[in-house]
Amino acid sequence: MISEIGKTGKMAAQSLKKFIHDQGIDLMGIADARNLILAYPPRPATNLMPSAKSVIVMAVAHSLGSVYSPDIMLWTRSKMQTSRLLDETAEKIGRQLEREGFLALPISADKPVAIFKHNPETGKKFRQTRALGFLSLKHAAVSCGMGEIGKNNLLLTPEFGPHQRLCAIVTEAVLEPDDRQELKLCKNCRRCVEACPSGALKDGGYDVDPCFVYWSYGFKRLPPASFREWPGYISMLRRHMKRRDLLVESGQTYITDVDNCIECMRACPVGERWKKIRPETLPPQKSGGAERRMRRNM
Repeated sequence: MISEIGKTGKMAAQSLKKFIHDQGIDLMGIADARNLILAYPPRPATNLMPSAKSVIVMAVAHSLGSVYSPDIMLWTRSKMQTSRLLDETAEKIGRQLEREGFLALPISADKPVAIFKHNPETGKKFRQTRALGFLSLKHAAVSCGMGEIGKNNLLLTPEFGPHQRLCAIVTEAVLEPDDRQELKLCKNCRRCVEACPSGALKDGGYDVDPCFVYWSYGFKRLPPASFREWPGYISMLRRHMKRRDLLVESGQTYITDVDNCIECMRACPVGERWKKIRPETLPPQKSGGAERRMRRNM
């Protein structure tokens, strides 16, 4: 279905790309599994499959209407649908590769993820528990020339800016890799920095802990690291409990994976495909975190 396999084990990458695009995938690239750009902590594709030769990366654009919708739960539904399309395609391609004689491992666009409480290099406990994918999909995408990582710590592509979801397939098949590119899409406009409600984007860097806590729970405070921080943390929880039901929200999050913030994504101006339909003004979305900020500004 995909291509003919030669005696050397090489596959026609163009034939594979056409097949994948025909499944409704917007963007794709191929990287050498032994030469990936790695995130931290480093998680090479060869740790997942020691015999891996190639990593196929796929992207599906988000609905821009959901990105700019008034309630973040509408974005959540679109995110789930793009993840489903990617995962279904990855399973289909992976099964076909194995029918043709090549071990294949689809890497989901969503969960599960690995949970780290301690730094794997130093053994010290992280301030905030960290969740990491088994393969950094955005770094794999950069490795095959699909885009770059912007100041907002998101993958930016020329076509869709930060507005796409990713998945990958690690495989033994030897595929011709795509070249990396110097795209220079992020112009340091600081819109994402100014839009970030958690303070995670500042001083030219990205702090994952406040971003994770705000994105996951809508909290602006990290879990207390010392006794003197507990009173302020408890006061914050009491304020949230007056207008939110965190127990009910947690149940909904576990079922539908609701996020609390995508403001850096919404603020980013990158993406050629969106120029004609991108709104000129953008109020914050209603969510556990952004709703509070919006009321303060009224």
